[in-house]
Amino acid sequence: MLQLDKRVKTPYYVQIYTYYRQQIESRSLPTGTRLASVRELAQELGVSKMTVEKAYYQLAGEGYILRRSKARYEVASVRVPRKADRPRSALEEAAQSPAAIAYDFGSGDLAAEAFPLAVWRKLMNRVLHEPDLLLANQDEQGAPVLRHVLSQYIYQTRGVQAGPENLIIGSGTGALLTVLLNLLHDRYPQVAVEEPGFRLGRELFRTGGFEIVPIPVREGCFSLPDLAQSGARLAYVSPSHQFPTGAVMPAGSRYDLLNWAHECDGLIIEDDYDSELRYQGRPIPALQSLDRAGRVIYMGAFSKILPPFVRLSYMVLPAPLLQAYTRRRVLFRQGASVPEQCVLAEYIRTGGLARQVRRLRKEYQEKGALLAHCLQAAFGAAMRVSPVVSGVYCHVVLQSDVPEEVLLARAASEGCRVLSVRSFYEKSVAGTDKEFLLSFSKIPAQELTQAVAALRRAWLEKEGN
Repeated sequence: MLQLDKRVKTPYYVQIYTYYRQQIESRSLPTGTRLASVRELAQELGVSKMTVEKAYYQLAGEGYILRRSKARYEVASVRVPRKADRPRSALEEAAQSPAAIAYDFGSGDLAAEAFPLAVWRKLMNRVLHEPDLLLANQDEQGAPVLRHVLSQYIYQTRGVQAGPENLIIGSGTGALLTVLLNLLHDRYPQVAVEEPGFRLGRELFRTGGFEIVPIPVREGCFSLPDLAQSGARLAYVSPSHQFPTGAVMPAGSRYDLLNWAHECDGLIIEDDYDSELRYQGRPIPALQSLDRAGRVIYMGAFSKILPPFVRLSYMVLPAPLLQAYTRRRVLFRQGASVPEQCVLAEYIRTGGLARQVRRLRKEYQEKGALLAHCLQAAFGAAMRVSPVVSGVYCHVVLQSDVPEEVLLARAASEGCRVLSVRSFYEKSVAGTDKEFLLSFSKIPAQELTQAVAALRRAWLEKEGN
């Protein structure tokens, strides 16, 4: 008899799938046996119909059950090999994995329950019923309706000055950086990057043939003297919320950076990845808003305020680069879904995005403060905890003689995934302090106390303290 175990982290649909697969393979359910209807099983187990449908669809996709026209699913004919020879499916691996993640401190993604999916679904249905709108927005540079709305949105929220013609839409920051590398490589063989800094951006530049020049971030500031001496004329920075230190570049340093670009005929790539999520005072204006000479390439993303399945980012090109893009645009295929772009445009236009940002600011400010409090209470003098004033990560420094790799393994053994700050350095760093980033975006507020307790068990109690 199928019973769901609510004490484990395994999703209900995986439990349903695993049960029926085992019953079919052991021939406890013979070929031709009809399964309960989706509605009946959902009522019996006390779950949603969608949960049952996901399990049935997976079983049908793997050939374990069949659906006859206007009839229930029935067990298919399956010849099962000896158990030792049969490979396990991905869902079985997920169900039986001994190192399942209970508390994901490493992901900055939005939790599914923090997004009004019903609103998105309603807008998507509306867009899909307007074929003329979809045809009118087939553009390699991005849907015109989204670029028009975005140009107004980023001016109102970030001070970024750009017309729709300066905006390029892409399916994530990585896709846009790939376009950018093609435009920049001929004139800028070197790129100065923050040390520590954004790992994906650094690796994309490296694979694109650029020489990586790490510039230290000292006391939260990109070192301009080191930049001037490096010889690089292209810099990749995150001035409004430096990743991973969380520092904000002061106004004086921003103007100095713009002057550097002017003096060396250089360019600045501004990565403004989570600008909306600031909890003290108003959002910091973008560096691009201070630029009067077309030296800043502005990059923005929605990855922290929209679900991970909405992979839409954008960049603003200054006039000279826009001309280069226009000449080469035949090389760049638009990878972002047109319906999704149209839905986002409507979501912004109707105020849905603004409401989402307000909700997240309130929720994340409370969760960030709660996480910091729990960490300080649990670790005391063994940990320095930085206040969370922006974004979804809490920066901590653990005083420990245990090697970092061991600490990461211990955390994993307690079901905790964490990020090491050391992994964001280009060059190896020495020292006894262990720096980590702990995200709170995907951990429910009511579970933060248990999550921190699991970290304490991993990092203090296993040392015998």
